[in-house]
Amino acid sequence: MEQAFRLNNTVLLMALAAGYPLQAHALAGVAQFTAGEVNLRQTDGRVTALTKGGDINSGNAIVTGTNGRAQVRFTDGGLVSLQPNTEFKIASYVDQNNPKEDRFLVDLLRGSMRAITGLIGKRNRDNYRLTTTTATIGIRGSGFKVGYNPDGSLGITSELDKIEVCNQSGCIGLVAGESVRVLDNVTPPVRTSEQPKIETPDRKNDPVVAGDKVDEAGKAKVVTEKAATTTTTTTTTTTTTSTSTTTSTSTTTTPPVERTFTDIKVAAVGVNSGSAYTLSTGTGATTVFSDNKLLKVQDTAANTPKWSEAGTVQPVTSFKSVGNVSDANFIGWGMWTTGQKEDPSALSLDNVHYVAGRPTSQTELSSLFYSGVANYTLTGNTAPTQNGVAGTLNSATFSVNFQTGYTISVAINTSFGNFTDSASGSTPTFSGTYIQGMFVGTNAAYAGLTYAKNPGAGLVTGAVVFKK
Repeated sequence: MEQAFRLNNTVLLMALAAGYPLQAHALAGVAQFTAGEVNLRQTDGRVTALTKGGDINSGNAIVTGTNGRAQVRFTDGGLVSLQPNTEFKIASYVDQNNPKEDRFLVDLLRGSMRAITGLIGKRNRDNYRLTTTTATIGIRGSGFKVGYNPDGSLGITSELDKIEVCNQSGCIGLVAGESVRVLDNVTPPVRTSEQPKIETPDRKNDPVVAGDKVDEAGKAKVVTEKAATTTTTTTTTTTTTSTSTTTSTSTTTTPPVERTFTDIKVAAVGVNSGSAYTLSTGTGATTVFSDNKLLKVQDTAANTPKWSEAGTVQPVTSFKSVGNVSDANFIGWGMWTTGQKEDPSALSLDNVHYVAGRPTSQTELSSLFYSGVANYTLTGNTAPTQNGVAGTLNSATFSVNFQTGYTISVAINTSFGNFTDSASGSTPTFSGTYIQGMFVGTNAAYAGLTYAKNPGAGLVTGAVVFKK
């Protein structure tokens, strides 16, 4: 009979990750192999090319391109192999040959990977954890592979010894050769014979890295480069009535990798025929993202409204965020040029501005009751729009008095006009005359809101994000 084993309490693991701030930049490992576009994101946000022999520190993230691959050997002897279109973050790594202090806490934010654990996992299996958007993986000295499927689900296979896969529904243990599929963070993992679809691109099509040289952008210099997002197919046919040859060419665009979440709140505003339509999601709303761009949202509350992007799709790079969509303090903002609202009839919306993030818990919000007034600073915003024309946000201020339950004061100045507003309440979500939004992250670290007001020449709408 298989013996069950359990990851330690998540709170305890988080405490372990936070208990050694001086180790934030400790050497974690070295790149043994890289091919194609492979970048290293530093803790301060700087991005540099990662080439063979490059050092990787705790807190760094490795991001591979469309046909980029990398293999990392950690100081404890562990190995991780990263496949194309992968983002892998070393959240906290300590290797001091001390079972109580050593830890290997990493995040797979997208893509796929294989791993063979090193000495840290053998010294104390509870201090080894891989976190994904839907599940966490714990080990007892093992090897495994894991990858996101096109539908956002997760495939996991144990290759050596045992692993354990957990999400909000509970845990399931796997022995070598067994696999599970995780649909989301609340549905129990399902055993399956299907293994993760880990990409293995043809080596002859990989870009060839020119030694340790870099280009003007600081990325690895390559001799050839493979197309990233489109493939072209050419077919030739000959008719029976003539000798002419007809050639047709079709282009297929690779769809974005979508990920689904149920713990992110959204505030949005769009315009139809001069009227504002707003959305402020409740608990359990389903959101779908591509990278940090919101694609669609469905609120499971009354009337189940659905909002989604329509018409010309905006590029992922046009959407901004603090952190990655998988991070606890994630907050993102953007605008769909055209959106669609369904509840249940469909309604087209222009210039849909939104903010999305993980709301501050009620417990943390309540703990701020005696903290007095907090002044926030502007972190990001969409360009305000009026009658389909983009303008400029000149300034925006946000303050909240937590001692009064909370009372919010907002002042927004745009090139179309300015206004002030206020709101009060006792939950992470707030709403005033012209604004709606929420507090996001630990201890209300961020606040995001959308606004809509007609100063006389048509509705002015936009989205703004503040940091405490």
